Amino acid sequence: MSDFFNEALKGGLDSLTADQLDELIIMAHAKRSEIRGKKEIKTSDSCPFCGSIRIKKHGKSRKGTPRKICKDCGKTFSFGIDTLEQNTRLSDTKLAALYVGIVENQTIANLAQKMKVSRSTAAQHKLKIMDILYQRMMAQLRGIDDDGNPIFKFEGEIQCDEWFCTVSFKGKRDPEFFIFTLKRFPRHNCSSEDQDKYLKKHDLWNRVIAIPGYLEELRENTKRYKRGISNEQACIVVAVDDEKNLIAKPVSVGRLETADAKKLLSGHFDNGSTLITDSHSAYPVLAKSEKINHVQIKADKHTEGRYNLASVNGIHSQIEKFMPESAERIPATKYLNQYMALFIWQWLHKGLTLDEKVIMLKRTLADSWDDYKESYESIKSRPLDINTKGQFPNVV
Repeated sequence: MSDFFNEALKGGLDSLTADQLDELIIMAHAKRSEIRGKKEIKTSDSCPFCGSIRIKKHGKSRKGTPRKICKDCGKTFSFGIDTLEQNTRLSDTKLAALYVGIVENQTIANLAQKMKVSRSTAAQHKLKIMDILYQRMMAQLRGIDDDGNPIFKFEGEIQCDEWFCTVSFKGKRDPEFFIFTLKRFPRHNCSSEDQDKYLKKHDLWNRVIAIPGYLEELRENTKRYKRGISNEQACIVVAVDDEKNLIAKPVSVGRLETADAKKLLSGHFDNGSTLITDSHSAYPVLAKSEKINHVQIKADKHTEGRYNLASVNGIHSQIEKFMPESAERIPATKYLNQYMALFIWQWLHKGLTLDEKVIMLKRTLADSWDDYKESYESIKSRPLDINTKGQFPNVV
């Protein structure tokens, strides 16, 4: 047992540093998993979807995990929350650190340090768990009722606006992709000397200088990020209603187009809903096609009568805290879906304690793992589902 753990038992938690508290939490989660083993959770025998206690046994999954069904919402689930442990070589302590790190959205560097594994191992495990959350989110969005209508519906007043994130190709190692597809160097802050070395190192120097003016174009495109909305930014549509139904999903590169808004949101509005947006031209067409009320707030105003965009702007601020504009925290654009799914999951469970969030995350994984077939390589090579507008290929 760690010395600071003994000290905590003697002198209380106030004497511990933030890092020591984190380690204490991880140790506690690991010890609890060890005690419970592969048994079901007995402390909270309720539906993880609707909270009902009217549940009963519903057979077993293909892997032998006991399943239950909720008599109220009809959904099936498993309480065998340690399913991931059967599919990884990570120890209980490392798994506990992984769960806590994901709930807290720690950086890959911090997560790897807490788990005591390499960055690549931490990144791969985090990505797979985020992808499970994304698959569940998309299953909810794509779900249809007996009449063929989408199940996910916004109700009442819906605020909708875009948030933009810098396009990133973190992890991409193909020099030709940057030089001849993006027409810039991989790094924006490298000197001309470093740029020349990069071209010569990858045998691209002769091909570049053979094109008149192309080297100067590459240097100019690499100088700085473009200001305003441009093809260097990914558009994330955020929509939230009075009932706390939330969508936050990347749809395109650059400015939002009507087709992209309709592809994401069409069919997801209840009758009598009111869509509240800014003055973007894509939204009137969407509202008309959905036959719902539409209120547009002009660019020079913050309100239109009693209507405003305070809720969706507040979510934008939370996304900025979740994914700040720094080189380390900007995810690769190909993984934006997964990061937004994690953000939505955190937003929906923001009222829970850390311990409750970890339990809920493990339940979510257990309920989804049997049907999850993706590997890290399959996620990595998955085509982008956003409108790239020809700026780069859908597979990057």
